[in-house]
Amino acid sequence: MLFHPGWPGYIRGVTAVGDGDFIVAGDTHVSRYRPSTAESEMLFDGLSQAYGVAVSGNGTVAVADLGTGKVHSVRSGQSEVLASGLQDPTGVAFTAGGTLLVSEAGAGRVVSVTSGGVDTLVDGLERPQGILVRDGKLYIVDAGSKQLISVDLDTKAQQIIARHLPVGAPEGVTPKPLKGIIPFAGPQGPFAGIAAGPDGTLYISADAEGSVLALREGK
Repeated sequence: MLFHPGWPGYIRGVTAVGDGDFIVAGDTHVSRYRPSTAESEMLFDGLSQAYGVAVSGNGTVAVADLGTGKVHSVRSGQSEVLASGLQDPTGVAFTAGGTLLVSEAGAGRVVSVTSGGVDTLVDGLERPQGILVRDGKLYIVDAGSKQLISVDLDTKAQQIIARHLPVGAPEGVTPKPLKGIIPFAGPQGPFAGIAAGPDGTLYISADAEGSVLALREGK
């Protein structure tokens, strides 16, 4: 769909916002994309390597910029830096209360963004990428350990939901991102994202095999 009318460009992060619309992030931009009408609206351009994107209950768009180690909020064509100095930020998610969480793949942790900086929420991970908050739990795709981990946001209790996931690079292999084709697509690094359906099914982008996995807890 590279040359399809209304195509917003290379996409890495995506989240649905209802009525057939998606907020998408990729390379330097964040856009609103409506495939049914082949329309896209640029919300912000000027990032380095945009990865995960999330939308809060009040409509604030947050995007992780791995290239600069920053997380931005985007609204009405303007960008505000919410956190900086992060090590390979990739995934972003909002809690029910509006707190922004970020996975730092390079630091092996998930942090919460505060007015004074960031606080560590979960550490000891290998290479966390996609994250999701649902029903009081934080779900983390750890591409390093190839596990899906859940964290109770109240008790901080952790549970391994799935092991041996086809995500990330094989053991002992250091991935080398493709340089891409400017201006169509910039550096193309790996990213194992996660999303949830209305029935609670978890969907994981298994980048190691090019599939999408559906996981249902207790089934």
